[in-house]
Amino acid sequence: MPAYNVEIENGKLSFQPERDYKSKILFFVVLAAGIFVVTPMLHLYRDTYWSVMAIGFVSVLTALYDFIFHFNVTYIFDQYTGQVYKKIPGLFTRKIMAFEDVYILHVQEDGLLHYALSHKKNKFGKSFAISQAFSSSRKSQNRQATFETEVLAEIEKIIYTSR
Repeated sequence: MPAYNVEIENGKLSFQPERDYKSKILFFVVLAAGIFVVTPMLHLYRDTYWSVMAIGFVSVLTALYDFIFHFNVTYIFDQYTGQVYKKIPGLFTRKIMAFEDVYILHVQEDGLLHYALSHKKNKFGKSFAISQAFSSSRKSQNRQATFETEVLAEIEKIIYTSR
């Protein structure tokens, strides 16, 4: 499934749940590029110039943060170790929980549904989003059905066959 960049090999399932940040990242990059190219050509007062440049700088930081900490986040379900890992490429790979502690939670926020990994003992404590948010539109319901059949089914198969 290209939307989640799913890979299954050697007893490991890896996927990237937040690939939908791509359009947000592109928006902020284009905004920052436009600001950095157009603003020097305009004859603005010094304070206005630096205020607009600060908006460009914040746009760059937002795009960079989303790219590093959202867009490329990978969850790895390792069948051999029985662990779930969260990987941010180039920075770290962190063990989140063992398969026997995994609880897949349906989270409803602001009228949108998404799936999350949580600990069995504390289901409503810290959780890790493993899907995009789904609304009630037809397109979103199709994305949800695809996620449930292709990604969620594979997650459950790996978790429950290794117990």
